[in-house]
Amino acid sequence: MEMFPVNYDKKKVTSLQSRLFGHRLKPRQSKYEYLIEFLQVAISPKKNSRTEKSYKEMFPIEREGIKDALVYFPQSRIALKRFIFMPKSKIDGKAEVDKIAYEECIRIMEKSVQGGNPITRKTSISIVQNLLDGFSAVNQNRSWFDQNLLPICPEVILPEGMGVKSWRKKLDFQTGEADIDQKFDFHKYTYMCRGGEIYYLHLLSAVNQFPEYAGRIETRLKSMIGSFPQFSYLCNFVQNTWDDYMLVPLEDKKTLSKELTVIPASYEKRNEYTLSELNNFLNSKSHPFEKMEILANGIILQMLRMMYLAASTDSESNCWVVDVNCKGYESAETKKLAISAFNHNEEVICKYLYRGLEELRVELGITDDQKAIKDAADDSYRLFRKLGKNIGIVIPAKGPGMRFSLSEDVIKFLVLSIIPPQKMITLDEFIGLLYAHYGIVIGPDQYRQEMEKGSVKNIGNLSFLEENKLAFSQKLKECGFLRDLSDATAIVENPYESEDVI
Repeated sequence: MEMFPVNYDKKKVTSLQSRLFGHRLKPRQSKYEYLIEFLQVAISPKKNSRTEKSYKEMFPIEREGIKDALVYFPQSRIALKRFIFMPKSKIDGKAEVDKIAYEECIRIMEKSVQGGNPITRKTSISIVQNLLDGFSAVNQNRSWFDQNLLPICPEVILPEGMGVKSWRKKLDFQTGEADIDQKFDFHKYTYMCRGGEIYYLHLLSAVNQFPEYAGRIETRLKSMIGSFPQFSYLCNFVQNTWDDYMLVPLEDKKTLSKELTVIPASYEKRNEYTLSELNNFLNSKSHPFEKMEILANGIILQMLRMMYLAASTDSESNCWVVDVNCKGYESAETKKLAISAFNHNEEVICKYLYRGLEELRVELGITDDQKAIKDAADDSYRLFRKLGKNIGIVIPAKGPGMRFSLSEDVIKFLVLSIIPPQKMITLDEFIGLLYAHYGIVIGPDQYRQEMEKGSVKNIGNLSFLEENKLAFSQKLKECGFLRDLSDATAIVENPYESEDVI
């Protein structure tokens, strides 16, 4: 089984699911944490783990492609995390040394505020805390060090650092002590489970195949996360004020490093589609917060398609039959067909697990087949269900009858990523492109193509899929992307302006 990059440490990739889908995917990683982790890798300096060659660009390109694992160097900024999340986090994660560090941070921050009396200075710091905390990416009862902010500026795109109780209990607070901010486990991957690293590796593989996209995508990602310099100012003020107070000796400061692992080489089937979609989407001018929200959904959608393409074979159906599920256009026949297609999707992934087990059993030293398959299932098709439901590509959220559908958020990404800014195409052309990019089957034409391949069951009357197509046009219209030119012709338009400066 071929992997990317080809030279990787096999001792670090020992589970069946990591070899089949990349190291690693876990259900507990939220959709925003995929985006945050991806951006964390992208903006960090990097080096080749074998040659020690350094890279400053987001996506290094080598003439013969990337062959070796890359190491990246994220900024931890633990003091900033403590300042933002400590007050509202669960009590269990608050070690005594961190309580003292937090109180000291607040005290010196209040002293650093110019003008006003003690009450107004205290209020000013509280306002900054609440402002930043308002961009929390995960609304869960976690410890302060497990929390993350949406990528409102580069300074808050931070790695996970677990506060191990036994480590933190041994520490006493004093200025100059490096371990106050460094004695965390930055390699636990409890919530930042490396799903964002997988997406980054997919893009790295893609830009080395199609290097013309690298500069444009890097520029637009930097523009998105650099849209609010005022947030950068606030975050740097907090961190720098703390660093100036702590005065940790330079020789005691450690550089945080993380090593990227591998993805299956089969993900390259999506390379050009992923790049063209990301390029169009990032070039569509929208509010940065809206862009981040839609991109988080888009990354998950692209990754689900990557997983399915890795699992499918030439003899399997690569299509996702979608029940558009628009009010007033419900179809029992379409629902039944979509349920069947989703069940087949899970069968394809399940067969892939067993094929992988046979191929990799000896190499991975697997002695318990049942446990290996169960663990792989949890991190593959069950994860597929969870992520699919999170973005609305799989419905219902609970209960029987799981099937593919298209939420408004997913439709937004599909339109903005497939159609360039301020361009328009016919509805039939758009449906054809959805089929080409994602195997999405909405109308009868695409289903007939699958029937000709022999990959889906033969159905004589496909008129109910015309109703499904009408439902899709209605959803597009409700989202503001479709205009009827006549009874026979409808236009799908990306109405956003281009980010490109003319």
